[in-house]
Amino acid sequence: MVDIVFNDSFARTLKRYYMTHRIDRQVIVLPLLLGLGDIAQVNLLETRKTLLKIRNTHEGRDNTDEWYQSILLGLKELDKVVFEQKSLRIWWTDLPDDSCGFAWLCDYLKDIGNQISSVHVPLTFSHSRFLYELNNLGELVIDDLNKYHLFDYEQSLGRDARISYSYLWRDLRKDNTPLRIMINGHLMSQPINFYDRFLLSHVSPTVFTNILQVIGQAIGDGPSGVPDWWYRHRIDYLISKRELWYEKPVGQSAGYIKLRIK
Repeated sequence: MVDIVFNDSFARTLKRYYMTHRIDRQVIVLPLLLGLGDIAQVNLLETRKTLLKIRNTHEGRDNTDEWYQSILLGLKELDKVVFEQKSLRIWWTDLPDDSCGFAWLCDYLKDIGNQISSVHVPLTFSHSRFLYELNNLGELVIDDLNKYHLFDYEQSLGRDARISYSYLWRDLRKDNTPLRIMINGHLMSQPINFYDRFLLSHVSPTVFTNILQVIGQAIGDGPSGVPDWWYRHRIDYLISKRELWYEKPVGQSAGYIKLRIK
């Protein structure tokens, strides 16, 4: 069996789990980030390059090509194991990137004859009278796989189910609104400013607030699965549109913002 995941951090955790338990199993990672950006172009992977450049701008990285090559490698490995008729197991959650990745993969694999299953990981677990909430699968550590009995969530993913999700993917791609989000269990498109409300609710019209503090509060109070670099991207846009005042005190690494009064 081959495991397929959309989160590179979780892929590393899964690989370490198998190594620890002396299990020989391949893990393919497809970090497509399909919850964000354009998905309608004929060459879907080119749209990922644009998104990765946005991410790198705000994370101070220069690894767009490296990330892109990891996607190409994952697709090459996927095509190889499909050709070899190996069994596949897809790990996903209700977070936008995972859900969109799952829908895309169902479309990609809808006509193959391989045995396919999926592990739909919940975002909330109860353990020892406490609730544990996930922001993404990358937060899981090796012990969590057994502690939360994640392998018990595995279910068969037949061709009819894959075709159903492939229709969802085609609808999302046809619509191509910049964001895909999960609302009440339904994956749907939203305008590019959808997450702005979670930022602006933490910005004062009278007092400058540290940008990192605003982003941290937006992540804590807003929907799970939104990366901090996307919020920073939107802050830069709102500053450029003169909806936010910006200042950066001398000697400090992060700037400060406040609402403009119109």
